[in-house]
Amino acid sequence: MCMNQQHQLEERITFYGGLTTIGGVHILYSCGDTGIVFDLGMARAFFKGEVSVRSDFGIRSSLLTRMAPPVLGLYDPAFLGDVGEAELAQVWGKDHFPQVNNLHGFVSHIHQDHMALLPSLREGLPVWMHRDAYAVYEGVVAAGEYEGTKADIRLIEDGQIVDFGSFRMEFIEVDHDSPGVTGFIIHGPQHKIAFTADWRRHGRNSHRLDRFIERCQSAGVDLLITEGTRMRPDTLFRKPKDRLEVEVAVECRRAMEDTEGLVYVNILARNVERVADLIIRTKEAGRQLVMDESTAVLWKEASTRLSVLAGHPALDVDQDVIRLMSTPQWSKGPHPSKEVDLPYAPITLNEITANKSSYAVYLTYPNTPLIAEMETFGSRASASIYVHADGNPLTPSDETLLKWLTEFGVQYRYCATGGHASPQEISELTTRISPKLVVPLHSLHPTLFNSGGIRKYCPAPGESFELSELVGK
Repeated sequence: MCMNQQHQLEERITFYGGLTTIGGVHILYSCGDTGIVFDLGMARAFFKGEVSVRSDFGIRSSLLTRMAPPVLGLYDPAFLGDVGEAELAQVWGKDHFPQVNNLHGFVSHIHQDHMALLPSLREGLPVWMHRDAYAVYEGVVAAGEYEGTKADIRLIEDGQIVDFGSFRMEFIEVDHDSPGVTGFIIHGPQHKIAFTADWRRHGRNSHRLDRFIERCQSAGVDLLITEGTRMRPDTLFRKPKDRLEVEVAVECRRAMEDTEGLVYVNILARNVERVADLIIRTKEAGRQLVMDESTAVLWKEASTRLSVLAGHPALDVDQDVIRLMSTPQWSKGPHPSKEVDLPYAPITLNEITANKSSYAVYLTYPNTPLIAEMETFGSRASASIYVHADGNPLTPSDETLLKWLTEFGVQYRYCATGGHASPQEISELTTRISPKLVVPLHSLHPTLFNSGGIRKYCPAPGESFELSELVGK
């Protein structure tokens, strides 16, 4: 396509989700008849706990509650049934929605608020994601946490540029608390759009954000779209102090050294790099790490495919460190959907309680009732310690969890470090990139953002703009 033809194409951006919520970002960028939706997750909003739907036909409920973007070309028609544009226009209060024939999707990483729509997508829909993110997704599916997808997953690498005809996308890996998290720069015929995805400065790879900034500066970004999870009244004037990612597993080891009792560890298993560090620290503490089958399957399926873990010592020692808990499938937690040949020796609850100082138990939230078994039997001479390191529930004040720990005298250590930048770091990134306009989202309080003099805009759900109209010519 020649440049004169490109300049005649309309670039349009439509904002649907994640604008005043943490997660559930849904944005459609289109240029001519080609477009891409980013991301493909859902915020919790209407669904929590027992109020939930299946991800296949449940997409109808998600569409009719505005939790999924009204882009009908994304979804499996068999799941939509008679839900069409007329019904969605009524729900959104719109006359019509932008649609394109050549539609693509993008998933920045494998947290539910960015990828939960994957099982509902139509067969053959091109969906782009980093190969490490897809490795985590394969682990999540094998573990039974999510169904697979019929979409055509197209793997990308850091720094790769993909030509969509009317525009190009430059994919840039950033740092978050899950592998393969990727932002991008859209190089349109007239404008450049940068999307940070979820990011932080206190992780292993802060340098990736410097490279992202440098690429945005070089491209001359017109519109910057950044997450703002931690924008709150209490963080605006005092920068929060963050625990470094590399210190989390060290804190877990310290707990293992501080007691002769059991140590329970609760880490979100999708943070596969942190789990790898935990395996090494458990070995250093002279203990073995006991996992339920679902967690072990996720670890094994994801870790062996992750390029970021290539050469990590955890891959060499996990067979010596990990034990597989032999318990009946009684909890409401996920159960593996794929048979995986796990090389880990089984262990019973009786064996654990007979020698508590030898083990650390990877205890996910649905398996919390196992505390009753493990604390009632065996020695109670030394108090057990529960290390909560960003696993569900994502709060140190969960009433149910704390009741279990209090009932059995288990010490509680909150050892979290999140995946999101401070407001001050977001301001610094924005001013260094110096776009014409910044849109903060993935936040409960986007209007609080201090953009450092850069013009900002907080879209309303469903707002659609011709890009020159939004950023100014």
